[in-house]
Amino acid sequence: MAKEKDQELHPLDEKEIELGMKLPWTIYTASGQLLMKEGALIDNQRKLDNLLGKGFRYKSGPVPGAEEAGPPPDEPQPVRFAENTNPFAELDELGYQLKKLFERIEEQSAKPGEVERKTYEMAAQIQGLVQLNSDAVLGAVHLNREHAYIIQHPLHVTVMAALIARTLNVPQRTQLSMLAAALTQNVGMNAYQMRLHAQAAPLDDKQRAQVDQHPLEGVKMLNAAGVHDNLWLQIVFQHHEKANGKGYPKGLKGNQIRPEARIVALGDVYSALVSGRPHRPGLSAQQSLRSIFLERGQQFDPKLSMVFLNELGLYPPGACVRLRNGEVGVVVRRTSDSRAPMVTSVMDDRGQLFMRLQERDTSEFDYNVMASVHPQHLPKLNPTLLWGIKLKRIG
Repeated sequence: MAKEKDQELHPLDEKEIELGMKLPWTIYTASGQLLMKEGALIDNQRKLDNLLGKGFRYKSGPVPGAEEAGPPPDEPQPVRFAENTNPFAELDELGYQLKKLFERIEEQSAKPGEVERKTYEMAAQIQGLVQLNSDAVLGAVHLNREHAYIIQHPLHVTVMAALIARTLNVPQRTQLSMLAAALTQNVGMNAYQMRLHAQAAPLDDKQRAQVDQHPLEGVKMLNAAGVHDNLWLQIVFQHHEKANGKGYPKGLKGNQIRPEARIVALGDVYSALVSGRPHRPGLSAQQSLRSIFLERGQQFDPKLSMVFLNELGLYPPGACVRLRNGEVGVVVRRTSDSRAPMVTSVMDDRGQLFMRLQERDTSEFDYNVMASVHPQHLPKLNPTLLWGIKLKRIG
C-alpha cells in the first residue's frame, strides 16, 4: 500500500545524529532497504558517515529530543532525608553502591533495567543530599578521601553537577540523565584509571590513545549494560570536549557540546584539581577556582563557568583558611558575602589543635579570612565533626 505523503522517506540531517548515541529511529536507504535498526549504537565514525551519506527516515518517527528522556514517566524525585541525617555517611554509603554498580557493568551481570534504575536512584539520593545540606556535600568534595579515586571522583563530580543543575532549574528528567552520566563518565577507563592516576611519568602513545577513547568505550559498556537513555550516553561521550574545540574524542566546540556535558566537564576538572595524585598533592580550592576562571571561554563554557564559580564562592565549603587572629580553620558554610564564610577553627595561632572546635563568623574583624592554607598543612580532619553532625548514620 502506498505510503501517505507524511510517510515519505527524508534524508537524515547531520544535526539529528552523532557519534555515541543510539538511533531513535530505524534508518533506510533511499530505495527503502533497511540500513540500521532503531536502538543501534553509533559507535564509530564509519557508521556515522554511512548513515549521513545513505540514511533516510520516516518523519513521523520520534521528533529530535524526545528520544533523550531516558528516565521513566514516574522518574525518581530527590530523596527527602531526615534533618539529622549525616550527609558524609550517606555519601560514603553511595560510594560502596557505586563500586557494586561498576562491577555489574564491567562483568555484564546486571539484570535488564538494573543499571538505569540503580543509577537514577543514586542520582536522586545525591540530589536529596544537596537539598539537605549543600555546604556539607561541597565540603566532602574537598575533604573526603575514603574511597579509591575511581569511586570518589564521580561522586564529587555528581555533587557539583547537582548543585549547578539546581541553581539553573534544570528539569528533573534532564537532571537524572546528567547525574547518571556524571556517575558513570569514566566507566570506560576504570580498568586502568588507578594505574594512570598513580603514574608520575607522562602518558605514552598507547595510554594517550586509551584515554582519548574512554568516552566512546564507556558508551559501549553502558549500552551493553542496557542503558537506553540517549542523553546520558551523549553526555558520557562529550564530557571531555572543550569550548575551544581542543577536547576529545571529536574535537567539538562551543554549542556543538551539550550544555549538560559542559556542566559535567566543569565538575570533572575541578574535582581532579583538588584531589591530587599519589605523587603530588591537589591544588587548594582557591587555586582550582582560579584555574577554572582563567580557562572560561577556552576550555569551559564562559557563562556556565561563572555560574559554577558563583555557586562555589570565593571560599567554598571544605577550603582551609587562615584568619586575622592567626587561627586556621575550614570553611563550613557559605553566606551572602562570599568573602565572609562561616569557618570552624581547628588550630590556634601557635599551631596547636583546639580541644574543642570553634565556629567563627569571618565577617567579624578578628576573624576575617586573610589567606588560603593548603590542606596538606593540616592533620586529617573528620568532616562530620567539623560540621557538628552526629556520628551515627540515620536511615
